[in-house]
Amino acid sequence: MPRLRLAALLAAGSLALAGCSGTAGTAAPAAATSAAPAAPSATAAPALDAGKVGAAITAAAKQATAVHVKGTMAQEGSTINLDLQLNPDSASGTVVKDGLEIPVLRIGDKYYFKFTDSLVKQAGVPAAAAKQITGKWVSSTAKIGEGIAAAFKVFLDYKSFTEGTLGELEKSSFTAGQPTTLAGTPALTFTSPDGTATVAATEPHYLLRMQDPKSGAMEFGDWNKPTTVSEPPAAEIYSGPGS
Repeated sequence: MPRLRLAALLAAGSLALAGCSGTAGTAAPAAATSAAPAAPSATAAPALDAGKVGAAITAAAKQATAVHVKGTMAQEGSTINLDLQLNPDSASGTVVKDGLEIPVLRIGDKYYFKFTDSLVKQAGVPAAAAKQITGKWVSSTAKIGEGIAAAFKVFLDYKSFTEGTLGELEKSSFTAGQPTTLAGTPALTFTSPDGTATVAATEPHYLLRMQDPKSGAMEFGDWNKPTTVSEPPAAEIYSGPGS
């Protein structure tokens, strides 16, 4: 399932920021959301053929411009929780890897991440510098922020995320869909050897949920509902050495 690919990307981004591979604790699983897709078609589409699930999901994502992704993934002994809002030219949210919390922002080609207590500790920031940087946002244009864009652009860009992650579903083989509902929305759940995919029963067939016993579950909601993302206030942006 594409979740495995996403987990690897998130892990790489987290480690790039922390500068080490140790863990700082065990993250509590993110609460699953059950948001309904935005403005589904009022006319029910014919039952979605199992062989067309992946293509239908990617087609729906291509005609949308935004999505809210939330859930928990596990890979190679690590737990990754994420809560991300992806818009056409911006993004915001939080990534937590094994207790390492990283709030992230993207505005155009500029990326920010916040030095939380857990990130400062994991990165081994000296005590004197820690007082200056803890709780501050660092941008990809700052000297100490070099590499942020490379670490996070793949999953903080709506197009890259949907094409590179959801697009992987086209490689999965599904069984016939079973009718269900998600937050009152008619849906179809398809099963593959890797897990299940729940999609909106009516066109566009937005992906609503991915789940498998080993890797956890991811929820996808607020499709095509972009939100406003603003740069952090100047007082919250790191202005010390290396800024």
